[in-house]
Amino acid sequence: MNTFSLDDFDNLPPPPRYLYKYLSAERVGSVLEGGTVRFTPLMNTNDTFEVRSTFEKLAGPKFIAMLSEQMDTTLSEANVRKMIAEELKKYGLGFLPPDVAIRLVEQQTGQNLLATLRAEMQSAVDTMLVPMLNDPKYIEGLLERLGRELLCFSLSERMDVAPMWAHYADNNSGFVVAFDTEHEWFQRRKDGQKTRLQKVTYFDSKVEEPLADIQAALISKTTAWEYEREWRLYVKEDQVDRTVGDPADPIHLLDFPPDAVDRVILGPKTREETAQRIRNALAARYPNARLVRAVPNRANHTYDEVSE
Repeated sequence: MNTFSLDDFDNLPPPPRYLYKYLSAERVGSVLEGGTVRFTPLMNTNDTFEVRSTFEKLAGPKFIAMLSEQMDTTLSEANVRKMIAEELKKYGLGFLPPDVAIRLVEQQTGQNLLATLRAEMQSAVDTMLVPMLNDPKYIEGLLERLGRELLCFSLSERMDVAPMWAHYADNNSGFVVAFDTEHEWFQRRKDGQKTRLQKVTYFDSKVEEPLADIQAALISKTTAWEYEREWRLYVKEDQVDRTVGDPADPIHLLDFPPDAVDRVILGPKTREETAQRIRNALAARYPNARLVRAVPNRANHTYDEVSE
């Protein structure tokens, strides 16, 4: 897991200009007044099957083909000569040319050294590595580890999804924060150019192996959740700004820049005291953010944004 990073994966198409975070009224303090958002371990999200096996094999044909290419590179004549030269130096035989050592070995064994090394490595892959990677217990352990160590911040493509207002925003009495995805906070830290946001794929079946569709294998939910239209920002635990709460069930927080907020959307039933706290927070921390209200449009079963 130390080398695993979802930032390394391409994610097409790019995200929409704005993504939305649905929040309950009680989150005004931590989010708008405190300027933090919560990143949740995948194992602790509200989807029981968040961490599930979405692939038939961990090491399928594409993975095995990739290993074969790596073996060919590792066991090229130039690399083998270099490795032999290094080994000869360790034993005080650095004066002996690698080609001479190779000929001596081949004379003793009667076999081509490169072919023998390649066959032995292939045998280890076929009889040990691939079976281990495809063992159901190994896959389950890997997924559980991924679920514990990877934290996510979830957003939606839409601000007008009725079930989202009902489930995540206090039955229409909460609020929604509209984030600008072009802000540098959402860009990859490595090059500052590509988005760090990952789009969730929805499907109920399995792919043959992760390399067949890395997004579907590792960034997916069942189709029952498709209405969420979810995008995610992922971090590891050591990348959060602070952790609070019960050590047995910690809350991981990350600060977000005020200018990443484009607007805040009040719910149709947001109470006046909540709305006033939001107005005060915007005036104090988000001078460029607008305040609007979501108003149900009963003609098309969606919500319109109306200026406050």
